[in-house]
Amino acid sequence: MEVVQFKNWKFEVDKTLTLETYTGVTNSGSTSCGCNDCKNYIANRENVFPEEVKDLFLNLGIDYNKEVEICSWQILPNGLHHIAGWFHFKGKIIEGKNRKKDIEKSGFYIGLTEIGNDFSIGFCEQSSLTFFKDKSELIQVEFEAHIPWVINKSLEI
Repeated sequence: MEVVQFKNWKFEVDKTLTLETYTGVTNSGSTSCGCNDCKNYIANRENVFPEEVKDLFLNLGIDYNKEVEICSWQILPNGLHHIAGWFHFKGKIIEGKNRKKDIEKSGFYIGLTEIGNDFSIGFCEQSSLTFFKDKSELIQVEFEAHIPWVINKSLEI
């Protein structure tokens, strides 16, 4: 186990298992889907994550090219598309908040911390749609971003 620090969080991470898991993934959630929202995300992927988040993913063993799921929320007044997605790593939150907030009778949401104007991130103990076989001690890394529409295809509604 390694210890990784990011902002106000400190994680205990099984980087080896996380790396092995992502190495075994052949298709990301967006690649498997293939809708135009996902194709647009894939075209933007290199620019979605701030460098400090790419560094974090490297330290956690996460391959940011292999997200579990992508959701498209809305088109913002400035024309950017509000998207969200998540990854997992094997480990524990040692310091910092587990950002999962239960909503009575309707599930939960993840509180996010803004990193720049167009990107936010949060962490919680959760295993929604994961690539990991063993769902114990998983930390879900949720993110939201605002991205441009860059593909030459129309938005599917």
